[in-house]
Amino acid sequence: MKRQFGLGSWLTAGAALAVLVSGTGLAAAQELPKVPRNRTLISQGWDFYNQVPSIDNFNPYAGVLLHQRNSMHYTVYESLFYTNHFTNELIPWIAESYTYNKDFTELTVKLRDGVKWSDGKPLTAEDVVFTFDMLKGAAPELLFSSAIAEWVDSAKAVDPLTVAIKLKKPGPRWAADFLATGQSTRFVVVPKHIWEGKDPKTFNNFDLAKGLPMGTGPYKLVKSDASSLFFDRRNDWWAKDVGLVKEMPKVERIIYVPATAEAMPQLYATNQIDIGRNIQSGVFEAIKVQNPNLTAWNAQGPVWGAPNGCVIGIRFNVQKAPFNDVALRQAVNAAIDRDQIVNLAYEGSVKKAVLPFSSYRGMLDYVDGMGDIIQAAALDKRSVERVAEILSKAGYKKNSAGRWQRPDGSPLEIRVSVGQGDPVGPVLGEQLRSAGFDTVVNVQQITAQTEALTAGNFGLSVYPHCGSLYDPWQTLEHFHSKYAPKEGEAAKNLRAPTRYANPELDAILDKLEARQPSPKDADYVALAKQATAIIARDLPEIALFEEIQTQPFNTTYWTGFPSSKDPYVAQPLPWEGFALVIHRLQPKQ
Repeated sequence: MKRQFGLGSWLTAGAALAVLVSGTGLAAAQELPKVPRNRTLISQGWDFYNQVPSIDNFNPYAGVLLHQRNSMHYTVYESLFYTNHFTNELIPWIAESYTYNKDFTELTVKLRDGVKWSDGKPLTAEDVVFTFDMLKGAAPELLFSSAIAEWVDSAKAVDPLTVAIKLKKPGPRWAADFLATGQSTRFVVVPKHIWEGKDPKTFNNFDLAKGLPMGTGPYKLVKSDASSLFFDRRNDWWAKDVGLVKEMPKVERIIYVPATAEAMPQLYATNQIDIGRNIQSGVFEAIKVQNPNLTAWNAQGPVWGAPNGCVIGIRFNVQKAPFNDVALRQAVNAAIDRDQIVNLAYEGSVKKAVLPFSSYRGMLDYVDGMGDIIQAAALDKRSVERVAEILSKAGYKKNSAGRWQRPDGSPLEIRVSVGQGDPVGPVLGEQLRSAGFDTVVNVQQITAQTEALTAGNFGLSVYPHCGSLYDPWQTLEHFHSKYAPKEGEAAKNLRAPTRYANPELDAILDKLEARQPSPKDADYVALAKQATAIIARDLPEIALFEEIQTQPFNTTYWTGFPSSKDPYVAQPLPWEGFALVIHRLQPKQ
């Protein structure tokens, strides 16, 4: 049986593994040593591709959908800090600590002594300062550069292991979010002695003979072509030399092989990959029968996966009629049965969300006290009668077919945009129809859906909202009017596509932004509740369910993956902290 693999070529499963693992074909042309399968980790990465998206550009700031979140973050590059989002624990790595001044406008970062680049040169404060200055100078053209330019006034090397950073405004959570979270914000330190004098907007950071891309991680890139990337373990690694880890990673070779969504289940089932993208829970259960060595975060279903800081919800374009009418948005919410969506569309594999916050422990300390907001806004109660009450009061009327019309008598059509493969569309569509809405479900390719959200060419779209990990502000700030472009202009932040603007909310969010978040701070909690209550009232977004991703781990060759029983780090592969997973893996054979 043949499977799609890599460059869109068709190879038998056995032949594909033979090429990748044995060092034959293109690998042999570069005279790579042979590494047995039971010492090789094969990764699909996270994004779906038919081929390696770029074989000669490894600039970590050149594209979020290229290498940094698919393979480079757990091979070549390392972070200043990592975070275990289940415990909100800071895990020092390249850096040992950071401290703020009293008003959170300055911080001092202490680097770890003994960190070395792969060419043996020490990583120093000069490298960190150079990276900050490089990003500021290249804004807005490099990834993350605009955010750095917005926040960082200056960075200075106090001594070889100390960096002093001045912020343009108080940033009590800036260090955690910019230097330790490692999701959409990825601060990757680059070696000054390699990048100095280069144009960072065009520098491709690729020359295998010269050791590029150069990082501090335990692996180096040794092969790059359209079908795969090979990363081989280096002979030395600073983390072992300084005693941060006890031994070198047991994985000797990591192979990144791009794959399509359609190919994923069978790649897992037939041991062609060990790690990769999440799959639907029902599919996971089916292929687990074929390959009992597949595990997930939880040992049993139907909720196999873990939170990832994202909530799936209805995102309204509040600049576009008819969704500029808060009454209509409230009526849509009253038509929704979240429990039915969870059980019918997702077979109970996800968790209902009424507020747009994740269920990480740090967030529950806030959310557990917001039940009065949910009750006051009647957020989690489907009621066709309430739909009629809200709309009738706002001037809407039903036509002879029993469908709601706009106050001016014109037809009211609710077009629901969902991503291809998302099962929520039919269930949500029927719920709205049964409440009297003339509803059409529009299935889009994910790329097209994302582009529509950015351009503002949508009315109602079901899409993830990633934000809060330990603080409500991390989600709520996406409703700040600074993200609301003029009608016809592109959204400034994909996490903030609703174009909602409210000066009352802005004032509260600005206060929250300037304070250090803590569920023990009564004033902070009160502000967070005020902001949440405004969102619950105006509903620029309706939370439906928490994104719980069933991410398989194949234990045929490797053990030591994180799980609910051993939550040493959050499990999502594209997050920077996945490097800690690689360090923990142990060969099974």
